[in-house]
Amino acid sequence: MSRKKEFGDFQTPESLAKKVVPLVNELFGQPDVVIEPTAGLGNFLKASSDFWGESLEYEGYEINQSYVELARANLSDNGIQFFQTDFFSTDWNRVLSRRQEDRVLVIGNPPWVTNSDLGFLGSRNLPEKSNDRGLNGIDAKTGKSNFDIAESMLIQLVESIPHGGAVAMLCKTMTARKVLHHLWNSCEDLTNSSLFLIDAKSEFDVAVDACLFFVEKGGTTKPMATVYPYLAVDSPVSTFGSMGGRLVSDIKGYRRSEHLEAKRDSNFIWRSGVKHDASKVMEFTRKENSLVNGFDEFVDIEDEYLFPLLKSSDLGNGRTEARKSVLVTQKHPGEDTSAIGQTAPKTWDYLMQHAEVLDHRRSSIYQKRARFSIFGVGPYSFHPWKIAISGLYKVLSFVVVPPCHKKPTMVDDTCYFLPCHTRQEAELIKDLLTSELANDFFHSRIFLDSKRPITIDVLRRLSLFEIAQELGRLDDLNECVRQHSRRSGQQIQMSLFS
Repeated sequence: MSRKKEFGDFQTPESLAKKVVPLVNELFGQPDVVIEPTAGLGNFLKASSDFWGESLEYEGYEINQSYVELARANLSDNGIQFFQTDFFSTDWNRVLSRRQEDRVLVIGNPPWVTNSDLGFLGSRNLPEKSNDRGLNGIDAKTGKSNFDIAESMLIQLVESIPHGGAVAMLCKTMTARKVLHHLWNSCEDLTNSSLFLIDAKSEFDVAVDACLFFVEKGGTTKPMATVYPYLAVDSPVSTFGSMGGRLVSDIKGYRRSEHLEAKRDSNFIWRSGVKHDASKVMEFTRKENSLVNGFDEFVDIEDEYLFPLLKSSDLGNGRTEARKSVLVTQKHPGEDTSAIGQTAPKTWDYLMQHAEVLDHRRSSIYQKRARFSIFGVGPYSFHPWKIAISGLYKVLSFVVVPPCHKKPTMVDDTCYFLPCHTRQEAELIKDLLTSELANDFFHSRIFLDSKRPITIDVLRRLSLFEIAQELGRLDDLNECVRQHSRRSGQQIQMSLFS
């Protein structure tokens, strides 16, 4: 099973390939050359040969030698050439650029696997690593640098095909969007960019949102793509694109709400929840009036570093009563944790008993930090009230989070929150965030089929002051800012509208 996953081995059913090829013919016409860069058993090449005939040139490239031998044995009579080669060591610019006078079609189904999956498997079937997205150190270390291998492959193929060529590949819809965003920002001359949704569960028995990704190269770049609900050029469901260098899910909706974009530093800064990467050690439930950790051990520790905790599933279902507690070892990243031994010796003993788990957390962010460090914590974490949302659910559900047993309630690192001092402040912000204006703003910028649809970047783009002004509640919001400033003991810049 691991070897199949290493090669992203989801062979395309012949029935699906036979539906894709006529659609590509409708979009692109008859090519001169058909190339399948991750050919597997060659089902796309066979479907292409059956549809367009043997007068075209057909080439298949595949890393798996046994597949190459089977494909040669089964399809040699169709005039299809097969080459055993590693995609990432192949010079695709050379392979494709020698066809400058031909209408080249690259078709197929690249691996549906991420670079971290392959790294975990110890695979060498990887592209060269680079930080071409310009991620900062923390983002690169905490997951934003993870990507589908198909993403790298598709970018390389589109960049390599000659003008007048086209790429038609099956992939995750999220991958297709990322590829288009990259290509639009790098000024590739793409026309007729489209996504045709497919039922991946039915076709491949995998529960992901997938599509046929189609782009044609040449002409004036149009940084937008049409999404169709199935493999047919009718009844488009949406148009997404790049606006101001950012990917938006609904271009019309984006233009309607563009004036609500935050144009300055906000007085209300969205934060991520607590990150510890050791839930069995750091999180607890109550059983028989005692704390129980994830190892089902009864735990006796001081209350000082324990705080109520809400998880994504709690916020996603509107629950505000914490069913768990979390051990918060620091008030801010970088704080020396050794003081716990003096102020809460039983807590320190507990941490030492589970030091092997905590010292071997996989993320490199814990390296060169105080022992038993956590992230996603700061003075903002300890505000008594919060307005929070899960990043994992496909609905916009903002929840007012109250304190519990006179302690501020924490949220986990799959959630985002705004710190508030009072219920009044939290309720006002919730009213603004759940308004029709805000709903339209978010839905034009969020892709609900993403693994984490709601991101802190999108949340931070909305100006609460602009929303409050349109809803006639600017005075209320400015008063909250004044009270927030006094309680925090900080001078917070007032609204530009005051």
